Amino acid sequence: MRNGTIAGLTVGFAALISGCGAEVPKPKPSVRSNVQVALPDKPDLTAKPFKKVHEDGTSTVEGVLREREKYVGETVTVRGVVKKLVVCPEVAAPDAADAVGSKPRPDRTCNPPPHFFLVDKEPASKRELLVYGSMWSVLPQMKEGEEVTLTGAFDIVSKDGVFLRQAGLLILDDLPKPKPDGDVNP
Repeated sequence: MRNGTIAGLTVGFAALISGCGAEVPKPKPSVRSNVQVALPDKPDLTAKPFKKVHEDGTSTVEGVLREREKYVGETVTVRGVVKKLVVCPEVAAPDAADAVGSKPRPDRTCNPPPHFFLVDKEPASKRELLVYGSMWSVLPQMKEGEEVTLTGAFDIVSKDGVFLRQAGLLILDDLPKPKPDGDVNP
């Protein structure tokens, strides 16, 4: 039986090598289309110049964000337009504070934390700088669409770890606490 199996395999292998005898026709070359396609010109991939600072020396949003390595950990003065403002809801003042004549400070922060995006006035720039501060900073005084000049610390993570933004964020300091007679504490 062993010899029969080897002989069968040999015959099968010989038949496989020799084929069926019929020749397979080769495919004809495909017919090429004569349709002309109009493609757009190659895009210009060179970096466009951008405005780094305003005439008065304050930085632009695009200037700070494009050169963020230069500004991380530094104090920056930047000018732009307020967009997407988020502030804490106002809390009704207690009667005791009204009697004294001074308005109490609101809660320092809430959920979501107070923040907004600062954008350049020129529509060519699409960059947005996240500005973060507490309700004790100048942030609650902002109005959407208003052009402002702000000074703050530029970093990637806020001091309290609430915000982390790889592009960078501007962190506003708290204002000094007002005294009852209208002066401010240093």
